[in-house]
Amino acid sequence: MAESNTIPFWWVLLFLLLSLGIGALAVSSIGGSLIAGVVLPV
Repeated sequence: MAESNTIPFWWVLLFLLLSLGIGALAVSSIGGSLIAGVVLPV
């Protein structure tokens, strides 16, 4: 049986979701804003 070197799509999706979630949690836990670059109308 030949080995496949391809990575399943759901592994990539899971990695992206985890890394984005951890990044968002880290930013919000230190009191930062996730939309710091966006100017909101007042």
